[in-house]
Amino acid sequence: MGLGGGYAGKMIEADLSKGAVTVSPLREDLALKYIGGRGFTSRLQWELVGPAVDPLGPDNVSIVATGPLTGTQAAASGRFTVGGRSPLTGILGDANSGGMWAAELKLAGYDLIILKGAAREPVYLVIDDERVELRNARHLWGRDTWETGDVIVNDLGEGFRVACIGPAGENLVRVAGIVVDADHLAARTGVGAVWGSKKLKAIAVRGTCDIPIARPREFARLADELWNLILCDKMSGTQLPKYGTTSLLNLHNDLGGLVTRNAQDGYFERADRIDCHALHSSYFVLATACYNCPCRCDRYSVVKEGEFAGTKVGGPEYFTIASFGSRCDNDNLASIIKANELCNRWGLDTASTGALIGFAMECYERGLLSRQRLGYELNWGNYRAILSLVEDIAFRRGFGNVLAEGVRAAVAALGPASARYAIHVKGMEPAPLDPRALKVYNFRYAVASRGADHLRISAHGAYELDRCPAEEAARRLKFWQDVVCVPDLMGICKFPYTFYSETPEITFRKALELVPRLYEAATGIPLDRERLLQVSDRVAQTERAFNVRLGVGPKDDCLPARFLEEPLPAGSKKGEVYDRFDEVKPGFYLASGWDEETGAPRRERLEELGLQDVIEDLSRLGKLPG
Repeated sequence: MGLGGGYAGKMIEADLSKGAVTVSPLREDLALKYIGGRGFTSRLQWELVGPAVDPLGPDNVSIVATGPLTGTQAAASGRFTVGGRSPLTGILGDANSGGMWAAELKLAGYDLIILKGAAREPVYLVIDDERVELRNARHLWGRDTWETGDVIVNDLGEGFRVACIGPAGENLVRVAGIVVDADHLAARTGVGAVWGSKKLKAIAVRGTCDIPIARPREFARLADELWNLILCDKMSGTQLPKYGTTSLLNLHNDLGGLVTRNAQDGYFERADRIDCHALHSSYFVLATACYNCPCRCDRYSVVKEGEFAGTKVGGPEYFTIASFGSRCDNDNLASIIKANELCNRWGLDTASTGALIGFAMECYERGLLSRQRLGYELNWGNYRAILSLVEDIAFRRGFGNVLAEGVRAAVAALGPASARYAIHVKGMEPAPLDPRALKVYNFRYAVASRGADHLRISAHGAYELDRCPAEEAARRLKFWQDVVCVPDLMGICKFPYTFYSETPEITFRKALELVPRLYEAATGIPLDRERLLQVSDRVAQTERAFNVRLGVGPKDDCLPARFLEEPLPAGSKKGEVYDRFDEVKPGFYLASGWDEETGAPRRERLEELGLQDVIEDLSRLGKLPG
């Protein structure tokens, strides 16, 4: 059939052990069966990362993938995915980021980068249209991400966009991310530590090529239609530009599900001191946007006076405010902005870092962690201690060295009594929305392929799911899992396409009607709603098979005991526990085509999706049901 447009058509393979770089045509079979982005990273992890591979060893890979709409006229088309076996969880790993960098990679002429091996000394990859080379990065090693970007642009010239790791990635901190354009992060699952293990400091890109479009006039018309639909939607066109994601803090607090004091509670009494109104009245400077995005959901904030005067950051978003705020019982918003700045400069995932500190605070409260071991008091709300611990984690100092290994390793260091306070699934911490508040909806944490994850499923009608019969609710969750995968494949942003819409019908029009038509106009490859959802399911089944091959099963699809056994003490859901798990789980397995005994995808579903090699591999390992 051929790849007639949308795709740049080339991929880069860099063997860092050998210092060799090759450029080759993008695999047509990969594009046709997996489309792009997360589809590429998940499929290539299946192909290239065997179960014996150490996530921080040279045999792991780091895969950077754009989508066929990345860098085009399509709205919010600045996304890419980076994948590789996670150092944090040990299972499938990936992270997604916006900004301008991904579009620059497409404009340089590349859809995909595969990084193998490990360099003997620090290197960085330079991509300048057809010129692709590895350069020595000894002068960059040890620098923070902002300094690194400045030095690279000074060395190479104007127009380069930089994705890099900071000291946290260099120090193999398992919650390290990759910082893009200074203030965006591909943050989750420890992808920055994978770059650190490979001694890869950065990828600098400059592109001047055109992205081919199969049917340009039709593509432009559809892109305009989508742009207008996004702007006319009150959620994506009004709420996102005004508050970004920060209004979610108020929403979740009102629902009684804002994670507070390490999920001891779901209601933060002082939320008004750190919410969207507090941010806008004191620190917000302007709204900024990723590549070609009408939503402008990024916050640029500056602290102009007081203890943290001079602090400035592209942020904070809701997740960051909740992680360093309510989760740690901290109502000092300036300190939260400072924590955001430090994480961006040092290359840390704000979500996991805040969760690790919240865990440590509860252990301190309960006498499992002492001042002597820490070097300072770690009582709730102690924002100076929070900032000290951020630094200790990034540079692996003191007890920060324990937390840098992730929450499961920290439990091993503190003893079994601390396990109840380690809020995670498969080693990764959930979003700060407590499952006891929206029970069926937040079952998603139990079965997401990266560990506890809110980005694999986001459903309209989440509030009504609790009133649905279990099998119907589970079927809806599986459907929304496939819908929410669409932006990850295409290289566009979830927010305007799937997360922020007034009604489900608007989401379906954007993601399941106009996006397939946009893809077809760009590439010349036929695509409709049914085939698109089939590709999403193929990605989900490939990810599940990858994790099953690593030993994941029904026992791992769980929620922390706190959510199942401890009633919420305050807020609108006071007295609630998560009590629908055992009825929803079988329904989700049924809807997903997974075996209830083993948790593995069934042969029939894999055959429907054309995954014969997955069938053969799971069968050889004795992990294929039946």
